[in-house]
Amino acid sequence: MYLVKLNEVIYGFRLLKETEVPEISSKGYEFLHEKSGARLFFVENDDDNKVFSISFRTPPKDDTGVPHIVEHSTLCGSRKYPLKEPFVELVKGSLNTFLNAMTYPDKTMYPVASRNDKDFQNLMDVYLDAVFYPAMYEKKEVLMQEGWHYEIESPEEPLRYSGVVFNEMKGATSSPEDLLDTEIFKGLMPDTPYAFESGGNPEKIPDLTQEKFIAFHKKYYHPSNSYIFFYGDLDIEEKLKYLDEEYLSHFSRIDVDSEIPKQKPFDGVKRVVKEYPVGAEEDTKEKTFLTWNAVICDAEDYLTKSGLSVLTHALFETDAAPLRQAFIAAGIGKDVAASFETQLRQSILTVEITNAEEKDTERFYEILQTKLKELADNGIDRTLLEASLNYIEFKVREEDSGRIPKGLVYNIAVMGQWLYGADPARALFYEESLKKMREGLENGFFEDLIRRCLIDNPHQLLVTLRPSTTMAKEREEHTAQLLAARKAAMTKEEIQDIIDTTAHLKEFQQTPDTAEQLAMIPLLKLSDIRKNAEELPLEEKDVCGVKVLYSDVDTHGIAYLGLYTNIDAISEELQPYAYFLVSVLGGVDTKEHNYTELTNLENLSSGGIAYNLTSFSTKRNEKGWDAKGTVKMRALVRKLPEAAKLLKEILTGSVFTDKTRLKELVAQSLASAERGILNTPNQLMAQELASHITKAGAFDEKGGLPYYWFLKDLSEHFDERFDELSKKLTELLPMFCSRRGLTVSLTVSGKDYDSAVTALKPLLEGLPAKEFPKARREVIPEKANEGFMTSSRVQYVGKGGDYSKHGYEFTGSMRVLESIMRYGYLWTKLRVQGGAYGASAVFYRDGLMMFTSYRDPNLTETLDVYDTIADYIRSFTASDREMTKYIIGTISTVDMPMTPRMKGDTAAQLWLRGVTYDDRQKARDEILSTGIIDIQKLAGLVEACMKDNNYCVFGNEEKLTEHKDCFTKLVRVME
Repeated sequence: MYLVKLNEVIYGFRLLKETEVPEISSKGYEFLHEKSGARLFFVENDDDNKVFSISFRTPPKDDTGVPHIVEHSTLCGSRKYPLKEPFVELVKGSLNTFLNAMTYPDKTMYPVASRNDKDFQNLMDVYLDAVFYPAMYEKKEVLMQEGWHYEIESPEEPLRYSGVVFNEMKGATSSPEDLLDTEIFKGLMPDTPYAFESGGNPEKIPDLTQEKFIAFHKKYYHPSNSYIFFYGDLDIEEKLKYLDEEYLSHFSRIDVDSEIPKQKPFDGVKRVVKEYPVGAEEDTKEKTFLTWNAVICDAEDYLTKSGLSVLTHALFETDAAPLRQAFIAAGIGKDVAASFETQLRQSILTVEITNAEEKDTERFYEILQTKLKELADNGIDRTLLEASLNYIEFKVREEDSGRIPKGLVYNIAVMGQWLYGADPARALFYEESLKKMREGLENGFFEDLIRRCLIDNPHQLLVTLRPSTTMAKEREEHTAQLLAARKAAMTKEEIQDIIDTTAHLKEFQQTPDTAEQLAMIPLLKLSDIRKNAEELPLEEKDVCGVKVLYSDVDTHGIAYLGLYTNIDAISEELQPYAYFLVSVLGGVDTKEHNYTELTNLENLSSGGIAYNLTSFSTKRNEKGWDAKGTVKMRALVRKLPEAAKLLKEILTGSVFTDKTRLKELVAQSLASAERGILNTPNQLMAQELASHITKAGAFDEKGGLPYYWFLKDLSEHFDERFDELSKKLTELLPMFCSRRGLTVSLTVSGKDYDSAVTALKPLLEGLPAKEFPKARREVIPEKANEGFMTSSRVQYVGKGGDYSKHGYEFTGSMRVLESIMRYGYLWTKLRVQGGAYGASAVFYRDGLMMFTSYRDPNLTETLDVYDTIADYIRSFTASDREMTKYIIGTISTVDMPMTPRMKGDTAAQLWLRGVTYDDRQKARDEILSTGIIDIQKLAGLVEACMKDNNYCVFGNEEKLTEHKDCFTKLVRVME
């Protein structure tokens, strides 16, 4: 790397420690910048997807959300970049592979990643200037926009709150999961900063003053309280020199009181009962959440944390998990979940029962303790432990972080040690822990963990979160009364001052940055961008008469298998049963094994198997779309024979005659669907909207809300419908996995191809070859304006159409328009001015286009914004520099790095959709050559789709009822 030796100083940085990390083929270097006190850790390897982050310890002292609001606000202009939102300008015009900032309960992180050296340097400089020299000190509008402000436009109007974080947290506190987390932290660690909501409680956010806001930044955003991280193939000497000269040398070391204290252990279990909001007409039966929580160990106790991760999976998370089985057998709740939070000063284990009753709280606790003691005394089944250990080890070795840069995953892991004074490199090692846990299978290590951490540990908390049909209304009424009282206490002059301030803020938000200011953001040239689309390896092969799409990728000894089955035989009437089928495969008995044995066998032989029904647009048939059954499996090549044998057993030998087990699975599926409604309403909104626009959307929608209602009805009438259910599942299984029309994707390195094919042949030969008559009919989408009422405090508003029906074809310039909308027009109108947390635009190849908002306080105002977009596009103008910026930002979304699994998956999906390399290259050429005229030409497309008047809103029941005339149908989601 470089010539500096241990304890020597280079550019103000003293090298404190060097560490070889063979697990990730890296070397770690720990530095201290002596003048400023900044800490720095560099993970050196040959990964070209470089990561930089600067993080600060930011313990909250109250519930105003000041850490969260400061995180937003630092990115709203700085000394060198005096724009209103440099962050947005970066997103528009950077080749970043990651660009964001995150607030945690005790820290704030500012990470960036890029594969382009110049871009990486640009991102780093903007972020460093933002955190050390933010414009928020001088611009009071920043706190008003990003945090909160009073808003009123005339003396007659009621006073109201607005602000991006305020509305974001209104959305978050509509979710029982978020409310649970808050109560768990507060209850388990009452004497620490974790007792406060770092994101902000909407009832307390308005207590944050400009003075407290600035004081927080001044105290914590100093190099002496910073943790700087580098990862990848980069010149660290160059970066150290830059950091020292441009930033750190201008600060002197100070003492920052940011230490995260440990919570003193409890004398015994504590109990908390709280409420969460549900709809006013919603049935509250079996809607209570029960959680048992325990503080387990300190951050630096890495072996205990590793062991508890395995135990959590083994005891609670699989169908073979004994605690899960015990709760379900006792009839406590409908589903069980567990999580082990290690990114804290003290790690927390949570066991959660959903769809329960409050009266079962003590029985839940008694069963938990009794079963844990039984396992500690009698021993845990070795096969169960080995299966979970194998599963955890597979995930660790696979290193598949999806779209998130691998270096950022390591960065977050490192912070889980480093922030609390432990060795940052320790988080990157796993071989020693795996070895000790393997030995622990024989020496009682896991049983001892149960005694020490779960039974004899008095630091426990029971949280009961029960539903309230009045809480949502009471919260809104309380806020309205508070605001009314405050307004009533104001003088006419004070009210006018708020009116003037509101107008000033809107003027500030609507005033664009000058060309000179925009030019201060460093920008790449189009010549810095690769001209050719990435080639994804794919060969068409034949194995046992089945088409195999083979991708030769270095997968480090892992095989990725995908089965795409023809499901034309599955009728619309059978479709909800098919969704249930794919949710239970592997969770019911087969002719050879019971479901607990299957679970262990799956974890012993593979990294997991997933089943689904998927639709996609395609050029491979005259309909323009298709639906497939999908099976995805990953396994080590050496274990592929066992994994493939198990998959064949599940697909051909599953039986559906166990009434008790199917009843449990219906209840679990219903609980899972309800969690989806509560936690991802934006996805359901988009799904419902698409169902009224395209045939593929109409198919997918059947797996959303209609499936939830199907499950609810099935659960309520299970006994009389069991025979029908068993019969239909048995009938569906061979339809789902028939060899007729089967396409297989296989991603594995060339040297392992023959071994993989040998392992797969028995599976392919063993699938049913019967040909079923086509039964699925075309669903014709129908226009609708739907409102879905929930207890949410915010809205999710979408509007869209099918541009292909208006004579338009997909072009790469549509991707550029997405960027212009997402980080230009919609960002300004819906987030900056409207207070929504987010907004997006999408244009798909099949004709579907949508505009959507996220955690939006508005409804009709947002729909009005969508209707103005065509006029904006028609008169769109931008400088050459701005167009270059939008093009580069668009390419960054196209060129996101892919893991080996993703390369094979993407190649297969493109083939199935009939999208060729030439198609992708054409779109890329169009993106790179997009000009103002190309964008303006899309105005007619958007206008036609908006005039189709297809829109969908998920949101607050009172808000939607207030605007009921906007909808052809209002639906109460959960009753």
